[in-house]
Amino acid sequence: MAITLKHLSVHGPGLLPAAVPFDGHRTLIRGPSDTGKSHIWDCIWFLLGGTGTLEQFPESQGYDSLELAFLHGEHEYIVRKAMAGGAARVLVRLDEIWVADGAPNPFEDVAQDLGELLVKLSGAAGKRVLRTRSEKGAITGDDLRHWALLSQPGMISRDATKGKGHGSDKRVSSYSLFLSGLDDSAVELYKSTSEKNQAKGRLAAAESELARLEGVIPADANRESTVAALARVDERLDMFATQLQARSSVLKELRWQIAVEGAALTTASMQLASATSMRERFTLLDLKYSSDLARLGATDEGIAFFQALEGTPCPLCGTPVEQHVDPGNLKPRAPTQYRHAIAAEAQKIRELRRGLQPSLAQKQARIVTATADVQRLTSSLKVLEEQETSVLRAAGQEFDADPRELAESHTRLSSLIDAFDESIRLKGEIARLELEMKQKRTALIRNVGSHGDEVGAIARQMLNDWGFTSIQSVHVDAVACDLLIDGRRRLSYGAGKRGLFLSAMTIALMQHALKEGHPHLGVVVLDSPLKAYAQKESADNTDRDIPTATVNASFYGWLSRFKGPGQIIVLENEVVNPATARALDAVEFTDDYTRGRQGFYPPRPVIASPPAAASDGTQFDDLA
Repeated sequence: MAITLKHLSVHGPGLLPAAVPFDGHRTLIRGPSDTGKSHIWDCIWFLLGGTGTLEQFPESQGYDSLELAFLHGEHEYIVRKAMAGGAARVLVRLDEIWVADGAPNPFEDVAQDLGELLVKLSGAAGKRVLRTRSEKGAITGDDLRHWALLSQPGMISRDATKGKGHGSDKRVSSYSLFLSGLDDSAVELYKSTSEKNQAKGRLAAAESELARLEGVIPADANRESTVAALARVDERLDMFATQLQARSSVLKELRWQIAVEGAALTTASMQLASATSMRERFTLLDLKYSSDLARLGATDEGIAFFQALEGTPCPLCGTPVEQHVDPGNLKPRAPTQYRHAIAAEAQKIRELRRGLQPSLAQKQARIVTATADVQRLTSSLKVLEEQETSVLRAAGQEFDADPRELAESHTRLSSLIDAFDESIRLKGEIARLELEMKQKRTALIRNVGSHGDEVGAIARQMLNDWGFTSIQSVHVDAVACDLLIDGRRRLSYGAGKRGLFLSAMTIALMQHALKEGHPHLGVVVLDSPLKAYAQKESADNTDRDIPTATVNASFYGWLSRFKGPGQIIVLENEVVNPATARALDAVEFTDDYTRGRQGFYPPRPVIASPPAAASDGTQFDDLA
């Protein structure tokens, strides 16, 4: 959906606004030179995102801000911008322009950039076009303005319609988008200078690395023989590993048996030591019992001898024995009791000694058994250790190659194969980079299908309506973004026809784009399309075969009947028939302070108080 310009106004403190309304389909603003018509074109360009500053002249002194209102569907937008330049402020009424009580809805600020907003409203959001053959970008407001706003110098220029220098490729791409509806998303890009320099650097690095690898690889070596040698080394290593695994299995079993036998030998040795220790203790106890029996026997004999003696007085003093000892000890009964006690104790010891003999015999048997186990296990362990030694010795004799040498050979050969593979990869990369740097440039021919013929047909009918009835064929040259009229390039005609023919193409492009649903701003603004054709003295106007009056009358008559699609605003010097002017509801500048409207800016001196606030455009709502 396209936009429709509603009004343009310029404001300044204490000054009446300078304003012009725009009809929804066609607007004619006519007047002699220096009445502000081209300035209106400049203001529209400026408020639709154009850069730079506006030219100042006496009538514009004191004005400092501009305002452009336009419609898009049921939404109204206002663009405000200082005449000195800077960013634009965009406001929008988000709902119905009028509410039930008849009061206009308030405007709200739009945060989006003006250029991006216009691209979105024109239906070009997300479209990709070639900026150059090595770069793509989005459609911009500049593309929209270039193919919608024709200035007087640009209209009659001998330069190509795409312009000169930076941005010309992008304008060709945007023209193709408006014409065919297809963008350049599918077009493959050429390498940019930066990308080529990067590729050149990668190529130099790859060549340097290839030279290094070729220095590492022996001159007489090749990948096939190296792979075969590595296979042999792998085979030897596999055999070595298999043998080691087998030996390891045997050794594992032997060492497990050695561990088991060793543990059993330790247990048997401990049992032998324990039994021997207990036997020695029991032997000492038996000897003690024997000693105790001998002591008790000697004591019993002494008492028996004492009982056999008779009492004898002391040989020295003659005192009877009864006076020297306890008389009770001299009675026969006391020694007898001693002897009975000794006999009982001796009997007890004999019983203990008899009870000790089985334990002593048991320990002796355990000693015999443990000794036999120790001897058996020692022999078995010795046999197992001899088997282990034999296995290890046999393993060392079976391997006829040094495992370390095999491992080193494997590493060296693997590295050599990697070098061969990397060399092959680098050669492929070098070939690819060389081809990339030699990227062949081919002409870009966009497929516009029948769209060019349709735009040509619209333009031919338009030119016939403008009085050029002799024109039989008009075609679009999509590469030049221009017209071929009866097989002749537009730029080959004189200035007057160049301007009118370009105007016809621009309007036809807009109508076709809107009819087909292609992106387009939806507005065409023409600055003096008839003026150059009407200049009789122009040295570049030698092919004026149709009378100026005929062309002027035909053009204005056609414009009065124009009902779209799209909006056309014409700023023109040439006189229009009063009846046609009334049909067009033309804005007439008289360049006369005493008659009609003098020009775009109101006459001085100041005739109004400074406005309290900038206009919100509501005074032009009835002109939409």
